[in-house]
Amino acid sequence: MVRNVDDLDFCLSSHPQSILDGLRSLCSHPKLFDVTLSAGGREFPCHRSVLALCSLYFRTMFSGNFVESIAARVELHDVDPDVLATLLDFAYTGKLTINQGNVEGLIRTSSQLQFGAVRAVCSRYLQHQIDATNCLGILEFGETHGCPEVVAKASGFLVENFEAVAQEEEFLLLKMERLVSCLSEDRLQIRDERSRVEAALSWVRKDEATRLPHLPELLRLARLSLLPREYLTDILLKDSLVQQCQSCREAVEKIHREKLEMGPGDVPHGKPHNPQPNLQEVLFVIGGRSLDDSDDEDEEEQVEGRVMRPAHRNTAFYNTKTSQWTLLPDFPDYNKWGFSVVSLNNDVYVTGGSRGSRTNTWSTTHTWKYITREGKWVMTAPMLRPRTNHASAALNGEIYVIGGTSMDFVEVEHYDPYSDSWALTGPTLKYVTNFTATGCLGKLYVIGSCAVKYNALTLQCYNPVTDGWSIIASPFIPKYLSAPRSVSVDGVIYLIGDNTKKMYTYDPEANMWQKVQLLHTLHENGSLVVLGGQLYVTGGHWKGMEGEYRVEMEVYNCASNAWHVESFLPRLWFYSGSCAIFLDPSPWTEPFPADET
Repeated sequence: MVRNVDDLDFCLSSHPQSILDGLRSLCSHPKLFDVTLSAGGREFPCHRSVLALCSLYFRTMFSGNFVESIAARVELHDVDPDVLATLLDFAYTGKLTINQGNVEGLIRTSSQLQFGAVRAVCSRYLQHQIDATNCLGILEFGETHGCPEVVAKASGFLVENFEAVAQEEEFLLLKMERLVSCLSEDRLQIRDERSRVEAALSWVRKDEATRLPHLPELLRLARLSLLPREYLTDILLKDSLVQQCQSCREAVEKIHREKLEMGPGDVPHGKPHNPQPNLQEVLFVIGGRSLDDSDDEDEEEQVEGRVMRPAHRNTAFYNTKTSQWTLLPDFPDYNKWGFSVVSLNNDVYVTGGSRGSRTNTWSTTHTWKYITREGKWVMTAPMLRPRTNHASAALNGEIYVIGGTSMDFVEVEHYDPYSDSWALTGPTLKYVTNFTATGCLGKLYVIGSCAVKYNALTLQCYNPVTDGWSIIASPFIPKYLSAPRSVSVDGVIYLIGDNTKKMYTYDPEANMWQKVQLLHTLHENGSLVVLGGQLYVTGGHWKGMEGEYRVEMEVYNCASNAWHVESFLPRLWFYSGSCAIFLDPSPWTEPFPADET
């Protein structure tokens, strides 16, 4: 007998892998198989228990009152034997290689045989492959095979990148029904109604003989009354397709005559055939603490048990066509700082940040969403970690938030709007505290350094397909930049920092940095945003050692490599966040209060 000692809890760490290896070795012992699967003329000896653990389809088959539950041989119809071999190999090893050649077959068969884990990882792989060349094909595939998460990501990409998608061969091969669905989508983020018209004309031109009769219906989906008169005169009325179609020509001529009769400020008679919101791309800005805020903590007063809102407003949009700031519903968390702002699917997300008050933690997990179509703020699923002074970026239909925690490594997590959930991503390879992040060409780039003067920046890249980080050694990378900000335009990353007039570009394909034109003035605690193909820089600065506080907004034209001062922020915000969205400005008519500019 043993003496009375404490219990010993034993765990063999190698046991899970040993079991997997043992299961694999069983495949070389035919007498131990208890079922054979047959597909496409090939046979696959297997074990019922292994199949039942990996597939709900087989678990139901073998545990129910079916003939197959005791049959020695099971015939699988409409199953690709090569794909089945891959799934069975996964069942015995837990390993799987997914590529562009097999992902669609794996999704199709894993859905049919209910290999849930395989279907999930293949679905995510497919979502990360979406671009302008394959968006429509992936959308159709997702609909056909019941992958709503793939459909959601592909649909979102189409809405945000319609002009690019319409240039691809895949668009020209669309069936009429799908084309009508695309053109009638009222959320299309197009900067001009001409994009819708040109897309329809290009599609008809691909096969004039059979598609020309569809042109009247397609043109009715475009709001011809919103087209510039010069475009109607010089382009559309002279187009060979319009000339060949009498009803099209008459419709365009009617709108043209109305525009000739219109005076300044007039609108065309009647309503458009397809009344849709008149979406315009605008600069959306959320302000935090401002120079004109009072010193009262959070400017909140308790009146009869109710918390009164601050008098100052904190959310607005800038319309580049009218050069005016207009009020939007207030961001509910006033006087915040250290938050991050990003747009996704034409909605605005505000993550983390702190109010620095006694009633709030230093950092928060809060995630707010501004629903553009409804004009209201709602809270979504909170982040997994509280974050302040972090970065956020949209990539492949998801939001990535980087850093801003108290850990000694850079924590990263991503948000899926389809499931309204956050999941951890692997941390960056190098620890940085002073950084920016942006999505470019399907990858996430983090640029920064530790907050020590003269430290060179480090460029780190995350590939969502392989779920891995890498450090990119690139020549001429800039030296230390304080609070850097970055955006991506046409596959090129633009980078600026606080309190410097320098701006740099990085070409990921060439792996090369270079300087571009200097800004006119300094900016800090603001944003760098792409709007209408141009860069908008916001943020304030002190003019002189004891001068006034200024909040100029500068715009950079990438084509001409030139800056100009566009406007001023509507308030003297010390901290603000911005992004570009498409909205219908007609419901929002109240200018930002003049006494707060």
